Amino acid sequence: MKIVCAFILVYATLTSATLAITTGPCPQAAFLTSEQGVLTGVDWFEQSQTHVHTRSELTQSAIIDSTLSIRGDETVVRASTSFAMAGMPASVPKVHTFDKATIYWSDMVPSSLQQAVARARVLDRAVTKVHAGSLFTDAVGDIAIRRIDSTDWTVGYHSKTYQVLTDTNGCVISASLPDFGVTIERRLGFPESAYPLWSPYGAPPDRAYDAVDVAIRASGGAVLAGTLTKPLHAMQVPAVVVITGLSPHERNNGQPPWMPLRDIADALTRAGIAVLRVDDRGVGKSTGDNETWTTFDKVDDVRAEVRWLEAQPGIDPSRIALVGYSEGGLIAPMVAADDPSIAAVITLAGPGVAGPDLARFQIAARVDNDPSVAPAGKEKEIERQLAEPLDPHEKSFMSIDPLSYARRVRCPTLIVQGSTDLDVPVRSAERLATAMRSNGNRDVTVRLFPGISHSLLPDASGLDTGWATLPAFITSPLILDTVGGWAVGHLFRANAPH
Repeated sequence: MKIVCAFILVYATLTSATLAITTGPCPQAAFLTSEQGVLTGVDWFEQSQTHVHTRSELTQSAIIDSTLSIRGDETVVRASTSFAMAGMPASVPKVHTFDKATIYWSDMVPSSLQQAVARARVLDRAVTKVHAGSLFTDAVGDIAIRRIDSTDWTVGYHSKTYQVLTDTNGCVISASLPDFGVTIERRLGFPESAYPLWSPYGAPPDRAYDAVDVAIRASGGAVLAGTLTKPLHAMQVPAVVVITGLSPHERNNGQPPWMPLRDIADALTRAGIAVLRVDDRGVGKSTGDNETWTTFDKVDDVRAEVRWLEAQPGIDPSRIALVGYSEGGLIAPMVAADDPSIAAVITLAGPGVAGPDLARFQIAARVDNDPSVAPAGKEKEIERQLAEPLDPHEKSFMSIDPLSYARRVRCPTLIVQGSTDLDVPVRSAERLATAMRSNGNRDVTVRLFPGISHSLLPDASGLDTGWATLPAFITSPLILDTVGGWAVGHLFRANAPH
């Protein structure tokens, strides 16, 4: 059994009447992707009669560069694709060859929609399926395309349906995923300088705040490497320690383009709060043994991070808060329960049920949604997975009752939970809040977000097995706004927050 408590990454449409096929490629353009109004990616696209080049930059930190040879019927002959993180060298290109009936597709390359519609126009049917191949793996699938009229289409793949608008030549003008709050807009003449790259651990391109590398001594001689982001020219600012989820994680709790803890750090630092985020022991640039590391060891590491922050110039030691994601949402109350100096706690998808209940909940969700497991065999499969061996970290996590610590948390607390979370039961939020209030804590706020999964992204299904195909990449802006507003309200109050 493996417990998942952390985050960790074509479609088309047609109708009836005959559509005149316009020859010649669409003009060079950029496709801008926005999530709830926030620009999260740009895909520069250009096409000739025989080639397509696409360079997609996501969250300013992930770069997907692909050159494709295409046939006259808009299918793909060959693709060469590389991946890079900002500030790092690109990977060795992945080369794929495709059969005659296949187009390319990537959920992270929005210009894929252009090729899907172009292929559908060639096939010229009201409703059709287009065979698509991945740019990164050998995965293939069928994209469902429906033509509504000469310029309106729907493109469905990976449990998502894009609403696509083209011009009369079939060039995509815009697309949207209403259920996810995602819009895609074609823009002519959009320069790369308008969407500058941002290294995963560096300061943002607009230099709104500083970001410095730090090293923190922890127990057993381990050195925890991390990033401290700090408002410019500010003195005695409040500060936050962000805490990763269960699996071994680096400081962003994910690689570009999915970096929830960088998103949190960015939102809080722009609001005037310093933020410390670190690589787990034995991960990234941190030293130490991750093989025998437990939840209780992680609690000790967070305590060391708090003590380190308290000693830093420009940090107000009376206004240090904890923000924990997933297992971090368990660890934050564990630390605050024994440390009255903690000014506030924010839990993001933190567990409010004991480990065995959490494990059964997670496994049952996956098995129940796995069509390869017959209904009569689902309970047996759940029990089989529950019997799988645990590593030391998982064993320690399973032994902990979150409510026993929550009852001892007396500082202000914000509890954030998504309604489609299938890794932590939604009832966890009220269970944690009730436990905290039971001993007189009157400043406990619960915020539930419809349609948000454990990934902290818009996600109707909630299954972690589908996160890689989600069209959103940044932590929900609604969550970021809520966390930032609540933190400012509690850490900038007159006097100490207690």
